[in-house]
Amino acid sequence: MVSSISSAKKVAIITGAAQGIGKAIAIRLSEDGYNISLADLPSSSKLLEEVKAEIVSKGHGTDVITVQVDVSNEKEVYDLVDKTVQQLGRVDVMVANAGIAPVTPFLELSVNTLDKVYQVNVRGVFLCYQAAAKQMIKQGEGGRLIGACSMSGLRTGANMSAYCSSKFAVRAINQGAAVELGKYGITANVYCPTVVETEMWNKIDDGMSKVKGTQKGKYTEIRANLNPLGRNATPEDIAAMVS
Repeated sequence: MVSSISSAKKVAIITGAAQGIGKAIAIRLSEDGYNISLADLPSSSKLLEEVKAEIVSKGHGTDVITVQVDVSNEKEVYDLVDKTVQQLGRVDVMVANAGIAPVTPFLELSVNTLDKVYQVNVRGVFLCYQAAAKQMIKQGEGGRLIGACSMSGLRTGANMSAYCSSKFAVRAINQGAAVELGKYGITANVYCPTVVETEMWNKIDDGMSKVKGTQKGKYTEIRANLNPLGRNATPEDIAAMVS
């Protein structure tokens, strides 16, 4: 049964929404007129509630729910979609944003780390796309699948083999979804930024500093100087593109 919350607006689910790019996308899509389903791990529940409060405080009349979910868990992802439909009435956009990015030299990369990266970055996107697409097909009005990829999904780099290879896989899953789901009016696209200054990137910078033996922040500075704009991207830059 659909709750009393209005389902007149279209609805977007954003995973990894507690901070960084996911948070920025959620805020932007709320400003664009979508009702929002914020999803993240239980450990990020407090931050998730803060994002909800920030969206509501902007006064756009947006309905917002929060859902705790591990995107690598099939049941939890399908429950995320079900809870969104129950409380917001529908699903029109799935932003599969959640991901992890450990920094590990190739010869030190463990099977456990590789598996964990693939569970979150690859299985997570696949499950979010599949669960959302099935709901969109039921609705019969098309939809948008949007996934977190990276320039690392086009060109790999040192000390990031697990992350980069997972993003190559995300591109393949996205292309497969686009080819097969177009007949339902469902599109599939990924965003592929370089450096976006977020908490995740700060962890990457820390890891690179340790591996390279350089001062913290130096790798971030180098990457900014390589950008034609002379700066790294912000979460809001990516949110604008998703919008």
